[in-house]
Amino acid sequence: MAQQPGTGWRAGAIALVDGVDRVAARFCEAVVIAVGSALLAMLTANVGARYALESGGFRFAQELPERLFPVFIMAGVVLGVQKGGHMAVETVLAMLGRQGARIMLLVGHAIVIGSYILLSRDILLLADMLWIDRSPVMGIPASYGYYTLAIGLALVIVVTTTQAVRVALMGPEAMPVPAPEEQVA
Repeated sequence: MAQQPGTGWRAGAIALVDGVDRVAARFCEAVVIAVGSALLAMLTANVGARYALESGGFRFAQELPERLFPVFIMAGVVLGVQKGGHMAVETVLAMLGRQGARIMLLVGHAIVIGSYILLSRDILLLADMLWIDRSPVMGIPASYGYYTLAIGLALVIVVTTTQAVRVALMGPEAMPVPAPEEQVA
């Protein structure tokens, strides 16, 4: 990322969005670690239970991963967006110059934010209709996955907004650059 401005309201705004980004990153990292560990432990335990128990394993072992996996994926998506690990149009940005790239990035961020707000609204409406449908073993509402998606999209909106603030105040060089091992070729 680019150098932070030293003083004034811009420095305060950058410090604020950096703090919001840190909170979102720590939350999503904790979710990925906790849910990933839980999935691995549960699947390992179920393999052992298949051989040890007459029932052939735990009844919940198929349902619970289906419910946890969306949480795991959405946390990873938020981290990917935050680190710049999503598709970008680098060639066009280079041709536009600094101010043109800033405008294009801000318009792109606005489109993402607006689209995800509309998508989240529709997902929440759908989730509201599906709360009555429950999974057979654990009784978890079908709306759970939709709420997970809506929360994940809200976090993507937050981190996209923090990126937009940085780009508006500092220029296109404030966009995150993924580490080489995180880049998609």
